[in-house]
Amino acid sequence: MKKFLLAALVLTGFAATAQDSAQNKTLTITLDKALEIALSDNPTIKIADYEIDRVDYSKKAAWGALLPSLDATGQLGRYVQRQEMNLGGTLIPMPIDNTMSVTVSLSLPLIVPALWQSIQMSNLEMQLSVEKARASKITLRNDVTKAYYNILLAQDSYKALQDGYKLAEENYNLAKNRYENGMAAEYDYISAEVQMNNLLPNLLQVENGMAQAKLYLKVLMGVDMAVTIEVEGSLADFEANVATAKNNEISLNNNNDLVQLDIQQQQLHKSLQMQNAQHLPSLVAFGQYSYSGSGSDKEEQSAFGAMYGAPPTPPGMQWTPGGILVGLQLTVPIFKGFTVSTKAKQIKIQEKELELQREYLAHSLNVQVRTAIDNMEKAVRQMESNKKAVELADKAYKISNTRYNVGASTMLELNNSALALTQSKLSYHQAISDYLSAKADFEKIVGQ
Repeated sequence: MKKFLLAALVLTGFAATAQDSAQNKTLTITLDKALEIALSDNPTIKIADYEIDRVDYSKKAAWGALLPSLDATGQLGRYVQRQEMNLGGTLIPMPIDNTMSVTVSLSLPLIVPALWQSIQMSNLEMQLSVEKARASKITLRNDVTKAYYNILLAQDSYKALQDGYKLAEENYNLAKNRYENGMAAEYDYISAEVQMNNLLPNLLQVENGMAQAKLYLKVLMGVDMAVTIEVEGSLADFEANVATAKNNEISLNNNNDLVQLDIQQQQLHKSLQMQNAQHLPSLVAFGQYSYSGSGSDKEEQSAFGAMYGAPPTPPGMQWTPGGILVGLQLTVPIFKGFTVSTKAKQIKIQEKELELQREYLAHSLNVQVRTAIDNMEKAVRQMESNKKAVELADKAYKISNTRYNVGASTMLELNNSALALTQSKLSYHQAISDYLSAKADFEKIVGQ
């Protein structure tokens, strides 16, 4: 019992140490590092890679059908009641108790049209699996990128609110000092305190949103939830990459959904060829070797042996080679109850359905691309306007602060200028985030 308790304490200590190690680990990431970790550790990517391996084995199995097939068959039997031969109305039992046979068969397909179409179908299946894996990576890249930008937005917004809180705190201390010295009204003192307290809920809300955004990014990256992540940089670092997309550079040839539909159309066309190939004859080469034996449990004299003076048959198996047989087997399909033709008609209908689906998807993607471009251009204009607004708001706050210190303005004017500065900073960061998010969606649609 003591040994058990000691082992339990040791294991508990190891578990606690491992948990503390995970909690104390801090991972500092950039966008490139986040994408690198996600593309290597995310379960979705691993599943897609496994699917490619599975289809690759399926492709090899299809090619293996062209190789010769070799089968061996063995059979052992015993007569519960001996076989009898009718000879002139007289039933004569055969002196055989046991039978055994061994057959080796070789088959080699020479002309099998349906098999060739099946191999080509496996190649298309591999292409589709690779494209699905690429789609998973593009989707994951989009999700990780937007999650990373959301964290930067939360961090920048939190910093802007902190700066606004500091300004409100400075205004509060200034109003309090002037009020205590009889240089300001009680209203200025109270309004400054209200302005400062109003910013606290916003700070807590942004802080909570930042924590949730980091948890979501950890899920996408496949990182342990106990690991602390620190995101480097700010949205302003991406301002130099802001540019509008040009309509003449847009191409949907690499869009995952369209590419997959194109491959599915090829698969349906190949399926139709496979069905039609069942009307064609097939030619297979074969070879066979057999070896059989029969015998009784004891020495016996057969009726024929007694008739012609042959010696008795000794006990045991008497083996007889069956020889080697080779040849060609030609199979010509004649009638299959209209199953082939009806299946071919079903495939043709599926082709029409898929063609309409692709056309509708192409129109929808064009709308999505235009929307993403419009959002990017709108965000660029807003960013330029908000950047200028930040400069003007900062200048206006400095003027208001100077005016209040000399008694030329009220605390209401100073609070409004401080609030306008905070809001302009938040709007500026939001505009950059909107552009980067729209750009990520644009890249996903065009298949980059």
